[in-house]
Amino acid sequence: MNIEETKKYYDNIKREDLCQCVYCQNLADEIKTAYPEVSDCLMTLGVDIEKPFEVFLPSEPAGGYMDYYGVQYLIAGDSTGFIETKIGDIEVYITDCHPSADYKGDYFVIQAGTFHICANTDKYDFE
Repeated sequence: MNIEETKKYYDNIKREDLCQCVYCQNLADEIKTAYPEVSDCLMTLGVDIEKPFEVFLPSEPAGGYMDYYGVQYLIAGDSTGFIETKIGDIEVYITDCHPSADYKGDYFVIQAGTFHICANTDKYDFE
């Protein structure tokens, strides 16, 4: 793993670079507050939890929440030194099922989930 290169990768991503669908924008708004321990863990790898590489389509809002079953993050370098973990109910592991990245150099992708996130219906129309 190359934590410094991973951090640079995320530092260069702007909010407007993320998917602009209401589901991804809602995730970016809510995930860090809802899962601060997961955010802290990912930050030790250089990952910004609010800037996912890929997001699986979540469940439809129910009871004011949505379940995001898979959220993926890119990590620069090879996977040497990465340890799969579980933080509360959230599993974090390497996945081979992901889109190709427009990233120069070696990388691998981790996946985390399932995240139970507030559906911000005051800001987004999920219909």
